[in-house]
Amino acid sequence: MNIINTLTLRHLKLNKQRTIVTIIGIILSVSMITAVATFVSSFLNMMQRNAIENTGNWHVLYMDVQSQNINAVMNDANTASAALSKDIGYAVLEGSKNEDKPYLFIKAYDEQSMETFNLDLVEGHFPKNSNEIVISSHIAENGGVKYEIGDKIKLDIGQRYRVGAGEEEHSLVQETSFIEQDEDNSGEKLIIESSKEYTVTGIISRPGFEPYWAPGYTVISYFDKNELAPADTVNISVTWNKVNKQANEHANALAENIGFSGVSYNQELLRFYGIMGDNLLLTLYSLAAVVIFLIIIGSVALIYNSFAISISERGRHLGMLASAGATKKQKRNSVLFEGFIVGIIGIPLGILFGTLGMGLTFIFVQPLIQNSLNLGVQLTLVTSVATILAAVLLSILTIFISAYIPAKRASKISPIEAIRQTKDVKLTARNVKTSKLTRLIFGFEAELGLKNLKRNNRRYKITVFSLVLSIVLFLSVSSLSLLSQKSAELVLSSAPYDVSVFVTSSATAQEKKDFYNAIAKMDDVDQAVIQQTMEAVTTVDSGLIPSELKEVRQPNNQGQNTEANILINSIDDEALNRYAKETGTDVARLKDTRNPCGILFNTVSLKTADNKYTRMNSFSIGAGEKMSFMLKAYGSYDYNMELEVAAIADKTPIGETTLTDTRAMLIVSEEVYAGMQASLPEGSDDTNVRVLIKSSDPASLVENIKEYQKHTSIANLHIYDVAASNKKNEQFNTLISVFFYGFVALIAAICVANIFNTI
Repeated sequence: MNIINTLTLRHLKLNKQRTIVTIIGIILSVSMITAVATFVSSFLNMMQRNAIENTGNWHVLYMDVQSQNINAVMNDANTASAALSKDIGYAVLEGSKNEDKPYLFIKAYDEQSMETFNLDLVEGHFPKNSNEIVISSHIAENGGVKYEIGDKIKLDIGQRYRVGAGEEEHSLVQETSFIEQDEDNSGEKLIIESSKEYTVTGIISRPGFEPYWAPGYTVISYFDKNELAPADTVNISVTWNKVNKQANEHANALAENIGFSGVSYNQELLRFYGIMGDNLLLTLYSLAAVVIFLIIIGSVALIYNSFAISISERGRHLGMLASAGATKKQKRNSVLFEGFIVGIIGIPLGILFGTLGMGLTFIFVQPLIQNSLNLGVQLTLVTSVATILAAVLLSILTIFISAYIPAKRASKISPIEAIRQTKDVKLTARNVKTSKLTRLIFGFEAELGLKNLKRNNRRYKITVFSLVLSIVLFLSVSSLSLLSQKSAELVLSSAPYDVSVFVTSSATAQEKKDFYNAIAKMDDVDQAVIQQTMEAVTTVDSGLIPSELKEVRQPNNQGQNTEANILINSIDDEALNRYAKETGTDVARLKDTRNPCGILFNTVSLKTADNKYTRMNSFSIGAGEKMSFMLKAYGSYDYNMELEVAAIADKTPIGETTLTDTRAMLIVSEEVYAGMQASLPEGSDDTNVRVLIKSSDPASLVENIKEYQKHTSIANLHIYDVAASNKKNEQFNTLISVFFYGFVALIAAICVANIFNTI
């Protein structure tokens, strides 16, 4: 080690306090850079594993490959593993309660496919020959048909075809939902091609790759490559050795060379590699770059300030070196060597603390991630050579930027300037002059401090710059955190109910009514409203409608009357009695079908031109007035009737005080609603029926509803657990806060170290 570096080390030891603060600043900076890089790599790894859990571990699917071409795909240089499968066809599921899912969809998998597609075996064992199958537990849960292990099932297997007047007949795939035939026999039909008997050997969970709208429940048989005939085709799911854009191009070239065009990619997985799909990776990397940029700015302010002060204090020392013959390069390298020493200590410690910090954070936030994001995998710490190398290079860049300007200034210090300190210290009366108000207001100590700042003008500017930058960074990150929290809060539902239930499968009106009434009487139900809804159009005087709503409804209408969409809702008797009492309306009058009337709730929320939401009445109408309606039938509004407005309400029967769209709501009795339905042609009624519930224990209620459904004829439900959804959003909000406030705390630590070092 040369004499210059020896003297630099001695200077660092003599100024231990500032050296330690500088090293702490570097540790904080490197920790945050490492944490951001580690978070990005860990998050992407989690999403990749989640995509594999849902879709299977494959990158490209070659469809309908001729049997003689199988080896060409399996032996390709970029093929890591290849899974063989075949779509056998559809068979009618006798006794299915779900009319939108009337089939079994039979697929055949080899051993590799069983592993690739993450089949979750609940009980039994996977098929070992082509006469065995495993069935989905979803068949019993959703379709109401129960099979046991050991059962023999004889199936008539065929393909689905789209048929209809004027349409070309073509086959349908699993991704195409069931198309029921109408009166003109337009829809789909199953053309039987073969029959086969299978033995049930096991039960699997519903496969993640099966679309919810798929018409067939997936069942898996065994695929034996040795049973293939020369003319047979097979699907090959391939996992790549190297996952990059070149692999994508190579797969397309392979398909073209072999002579088949049926190539499909696992886009849900490949989007997390940045190969195809949306710009998720670009967005994620851009956000990480912004965060790292803020970190570097704050770190440069601290480290630069430390070196600048060091140069100011070492001015005489550097001047003496210059007088002894030290070159500009040696003086510059003295400062850069100082940066190297603090870096060689701070960078490894920063990487260590940053990695450990993110690991501990992941453990702490794991429950929040599982509950708020609904992922089947955990967020685990993932580090790589590239991640660590990126953190090291960015940290070296930060230290170099911080040290370069002071080093360059140090190289220009001459012996005379260093001894006299003419660049740092200003001793003229004009330069150190202070106002008399300073002593008057703050005292002699403040005047002396201000004179000292003016005397050392360069350090004064560095101090102010450091303080300003620190505060700006702190406020910027705090504001970003607050805005993210507000955005998350906007997602929270403001619905006044906890659970809504809607029967999505076909059922008779009485079956639905009995089902909803049974739910309304469950133990955890505090209040329930069974609600039927139909759409209608009313024509009202334009003067009764606010101008803002008039523009939304009929912007080009210049006439006296304006058409407006409206919802007509009926509610059950118990809810009607309660609602009538709240609005001061006679229940008997509401049930009078000869002079039908209803309660109007017409407070709506409208987005104005300046992107703000305002509450207003949809109609300026009073109790006792009549409204004319056209009811909807066969997609058009043709059937007229008239109802009287018995009362104006300030909330809905379940407690909503503002409607989320511009359609007003007229609440009527079940008797009046039935009379309106009777006026429509048979089969044209488009009524939606649901139940809205306030509950003391929504989670328990939802489980009770699902359990009760198993013992009814209702095949399919949509249950919206508002309380659970809000809880997930709140947990997601907390998750965001943990990361942002952790970042704010570290930025604040850098700011504190910066100010402490300066003072």
